[in-house]
Amino acid sequence: MKTPITIIFVIVFILEIKAQHYTHDIGAFVGTTSLQTDYGQRGNFASEWNNNGLSFSVAHYLSFYNRTLRWDPNNVMHNHLMVKTELHYLSNTKLQHHGYWAQKQTYGGEQLRAMKGTVRMLNIGVNLEYFLNPLEEFVYPYSDTPFNPFFTFGLKYAFYNNSLKSDLGDWQEDISILPTKYTLENALSLGSGEVFSVTIGLGTRYKITEKLDLALQFNYQYFFSDEIDGLQAEVFENKNNEWLLNIQLGVVYHLNFSSPLFY
Repeated sequence: MKTPITIIFVIVFILEIKAQHYTHDIGAFVGTTSLQTDYGQRGNFASEWNNNGLSFSVAHYLSFYNRTLRWDPNNVMHNHLMVKTELHYLSNTKLQHHGYWAQKQTYGGEQLRAMKGTVRMLNIGVNLEYFLNPLEEFVYPYSDTPFNPFFTFGLKYAFYNNSLKSDLGDWQEDISILPTKYTLENALSLGSGEVFSVTIGLGTRYKITEKLDLALQFNYQYFFSDEIDGLQAEVFENKNNEWLLNIQLGVVYHLNFSSPLFY
């Protein structure tokens, strides 16, 4: 359990040691996250957009544009890349069943509608961001480039905690109030857990001042687990792993702005 955390912190430590003369930014973000689980019907609009919660992130960015001339002035990749380390917190996400079966006016439909879940999650991750416009042109005070779109890819390790309740009563005293398939042996996996995930996304920065950017980011995160919601995939027909969509707006501050034009 400690090994993934150790690996992540070793990577971050090495990056920091090698980054003493590079450019650093810090950012803070807030937004909304839609978590896709075994709650609800796959492909149903209500399931995909109503099972959501607030998300908060803090991030550190390491960029290389102010070292490009010292390394290789012809290597433009350094002028487009940032390494981002991030803490991302997903607050109590409310999970409910939506779709055809939950809408049925039967006792089974009532059981589904009464079944409610929550998930809290803390992600620790490292991302690589590629900006379409050169960073030195975007960051330089007299730049005519106000927007800088980017693509991102990364790895995250998540700590999560889930819960389950029913509006029909205490399911731990009478499990029959849950839909039948959730009463089977090993159908539930409630409590805390840890999981790896991969993320891809896109976004853009908008330059507000010399040292401050407004940032919008959209990410897709895929988890290597189907137990984040507390419902075990092994006993269900639906064995798709969990995933989420995350949209956030935030600000990024340049800690030690310097332009390669002065080297």
